[in-house]
Amino acid sequence: MPRPTPTPKHDILHLYSIGSKLKTLRNNKGLTLSRLSAETGLSTALLSKLETDRMLPTLQTLAKICRVYGVDFGHFFVGATHHSLAITRNAYVIAERREQPTARQTPLHAVTSGSKQLSKLIDIPVEATFQLAEGRARTQLTAYVLDGMLHMRVAGSDEVLHTGDCFVLDTDAAVTWSAPASRCRVLAVFAQ
Repeated sequence: MPRPTPTPKHDILHLYSIGSKLKTLRNNKGLTLSRLSAETGLSTALLSKLETDRMLPTLQTLAKICRVYGVDFGHFFVGATHHSLAITRNAYVIAERREQPTARQTPLHAVTSGSKQLSKLIDIPVEATFQLAEGRARTQLTAYVLDGMLHMRVAGSDEVLHTGDCFVLDTDAAVTWSAPASRCRVLAVFAQ
């Protein structure tokens, strides 16, 4: 008799980026995991696992969290209505750059009221996470990984991009960038 196929780690619910939405709500409300734990009666360990998508919440757990944030289930189950991602791997390799101790976004030009684009150099330090965009807001950009390894979570998928990789993204899903292994520098041009 054939063995059942194990459920993939990224099942259909991961498309909704529930963990990212939970973390964004908590940060926007200025709550720590400890404070959220006290208000919901849920452990900080469980809340941390939910925010990092290591565990999916039950409906009862999500209902407790919804009460604290003043949102309904619909907030978590709205998928991207527009999503497009194109990646060009290792298009051009840039030589090693000197390490910078702090993370920052550096605008590369002056933005005016008539500007259609915004160019930034984004430095992400080791083990840092950068919430590029929350869900429901449309993000259109072209980006090039200058240095390091960029982990991108968007619309339930995880992408790992290396030095020299380029991508074009057009989405209204939440977008999170992180640099878990080494500092990462990205040149990004956003459509406005």
